[in-house]
Amino acid sequence: MDPISITSLILDVSDIVNRLIQYGKDVKGAKSDMRKLSEELFALRGILDHLSAQKSLEPPAYQEVESESSIPSNEEVMIRVLQTTKEFLDSLLKDLEPAESKLKNIKQKLEWPFTQEKVNAHLTRLERVKSWLILVLTADHAAVERDLQQEIGNLARSLTEDMRIRERERIQIANRELFQWMAPVSPANYHLRATQASKIASGKWFIGSHLKHWLRYGKRNMFFLVGKSGTGKTTLFAQCVDELTLMAAQNPNLSFAYFYCTMSDAASQIPVNILGSLIAQLSGSDASILDNIRSLYDSIPKSQAHKRPVDIAVLEDAIIKYASGQTQVVIFIDAINESHDPRNIESSLLRFAELATNIRVLVTTSSTMVLPQDSKADMLNISADMMSGDIQAYINHRVETDDTMRDLKPELKSEIREKLLKDADGSFRWTQLSMDNLCTQRTARAMRQALQNLPGTLREIYASALERVSIDDRYFVREALFWVCFAQDQVFANRYLTLEVINEAVVIDEECSTLDEDMMLVPPHILLDLCQGFIAQDKSGFVTLAHSSIKDFLTSDWIKSSRVSYFSLDPTTANAIMMRKCLTYLCLHNFKCGYAPKSDVYTRFKRYKGLHYAAFTWPKYAAVVKIGDVERSLVKKFFDTRHLPRQGNFGAWMQTLMPTVNEATIAATHPLYYAASWGMNSVINMLLEVDPDIDINAPGGRVGATAVFAAGNRQNFDTVELLLRAGADPTIHDPETCYNVFDLSLMSKWSGLREPLSNWLSDQDPEIQKKYRQYKPYRL
Repeated sequence: MDPISITSLILDVSDIVNRLIQYGKDVKGAKSDMRKLSEELFALRGILDHLSAQKSLEPPAYQEVESESSIPSNEEVMIRVLQTTKEFLDSLLKDLEPAESKLKNIKQKLEWPFTQEKVNAHLTRLERVKSWLILVLTADHAAVERDLQQEIGNLARSLTEDMRIRERERIQIANRELFQWMAPVSPANYHLRATQASKIASGKWFIGSHLKHWLRYGKRNMFFLVGKSGTGKTTLFAQCVDELTLMAAQNPNLSFAYFYCTMSDAASQIPVNILGSLIAQLSGSDASILDNIRSLYDSIPKSQAHKRPVDIAVLEDAIIKYASGQTQVVIFIDAINESHDPRNIESSLLRFAELATNIRVLVTTSSTMVLPQDSKADMLNISADMMSGDIQAYINHRVETDDTMRDLKPELKSEIREKLLKDADGSFRWTQLSMDNLCTQRTARAMRQALQNLPGTLREIYASALERVSIDDRYFVREALFWVCFAQDQVFANRYLTLEVINEAVVIDEECSTLDEDMMLVPPHILLDLCQGFIAQDKSGFVTLAHSSIKDFLTSDWIKSSRVSYFSLDPTTANAIMMRKCLTYLCLHNFKCGYAPKSDVYTRFKRYKGLHYAAFTWPKYAAVVKIGDVERSLVKKFFDTRHLPRQGNFGAWMQTLMPTVNEATIAATHPLYYAASWGMNSVINMLLEVDPDIDINAPGGRVGATAVFAAGNRQNFDTVELLLRAGADPTIHDPETCYNVFDLSLMSKWSGLREPLSNWLSDQDPEIQKKYRQYKPYRL
């Protein structure tokens, strides 16, 4: 430890007092707290001034004492007191230090950094530090010094832990923007939801034998836990997460991270988000895992960072490097089959298992894509016998705690237990729904009858529920299920899918031209009841499927020829239908008047709940479908509205995407620019066919970039190649960044531009080839 001088401590106290005075000027609350802290600090300063005056008590330099085996001297006790005082003052200074940026400084001036609990803790420590210093001044006996030494040790340990926690909080705050870019999805909320069920089941059959044995003695670094939909894999996974969280807390040489893929949030299905979240968690143990990623993030203009996802190769390398050290790294990922690209994420995980020496990766899935022939992977198929103990625990819990069942006669309780356990066949979901059905019965007789007539399989339960939908409501239910099932297939789409949005969506068909209040369902929440529990509304107001097995059922081959075939959904045509539905909404006469005065923009958003959803998601669907004649006609109809006053429906769409954009920008930008920015290749082909003389290099958007630069900047590499073949010029510079497409290609994240640019160069005259082949790092 650096030498401690009383003079430096006096300066620290003065600095803290000055900052408290400054807070007193800028912060309206917490005056009493500031006064109390200031009084204690002035008293501490008085004691330090007294010590400073007694030169005989101050050794030349106070160094850290290494030995505690003998009775400490007065000088040694003084050193420890001063060291502890220094640590305490440093922690106070850090909490009060000025923010780095002007914006953060303004925010800091508006917020008192201490809770009442922290203020009281600081006051207590100040009082104890003062008492120690006074005792050191007056202590003459070794016994007193020994007692004081013990007290100092206790407080020092308390301060060390307190500072460690607060330093971790500061790092998290400093990394917040980096994490929002690298790890936009947190698994915490999904884990909280999953643990509600895991408190009932035990999971001991897996954790106590398979999991712990694999972690300690397993020869393979990767473990696949496979089970059909509805077997309770996520519930079991949540129990494993709790177990490893506890193990990591007790073992400083163990780092743990986990993630839940879920169809209710498309962002949780993207491989870069999965790996980014894992790294964010692992950085809590060792921040060095972020070094290369932070350098990459800092090199990107902050106005563009959110548009440029981190390169998955960078994330993979960071995890492999981290897991090749001395610390054991354990990674858990749930429902990898619900990932946007399960094959690639499985390949990444297998690469970790092969290249990193100290890593263990556990994955739950309903099916495997790559494996398990690889020597680095084990696999366990969940059987009905394995789950029987957990299912029995769940049944017992419900029978003894549900209001409907806990007062039943023992004979009926026993009958329920035996019947459900016998017929469950390892399906946790079937057991849950069967129990829910029994709890709706109002008499013991009705319960016995329902028990004998329970559907034998999960799909039979779902089919029976759909049979209960009345003929008048079937259309609305099917439309609602369609929207909830396939909205989740596009990133961020689910963030707009509220009950209000679905209520508008289900009343609009492809022939609809106007939306008015008389068309709306009443009451607004009626769809939750009509859908028989198939959909649910979360705490944030977004609508999701109640369970992933519902989509499997609705899109299965079985339902196509079943008695509820009306509700069958076809995933192969879903994206095209969603695109048409969104465009139909945007083409409504309600938006024919074009972009609105800026004062009325948010009034429009409030009135039409589905506008945001349709505006942001139709391009995503258009980017992944090959449009046919129906879609082509609808897109042309929509784009033609830009010739109406205020750009018509097209202008309303642009203003929805960019509420603050200049109206002149909307009027001046050709749809080709936006189609390129969103990667809508089929739409681009249509526009080029309709208008062969189109100015493909026309400036567009907010800063006047070309369509090919917009496509390249958004990493739509196939779109860049399409535009280059159509005559786009990649050498034109973007006015904002001063880059052209060639400049982008020199950066690793845009390496996908190199092949189309190389192909383009091969068709150019020698002078252009000579100029741009100087980009030698990539031999364009």
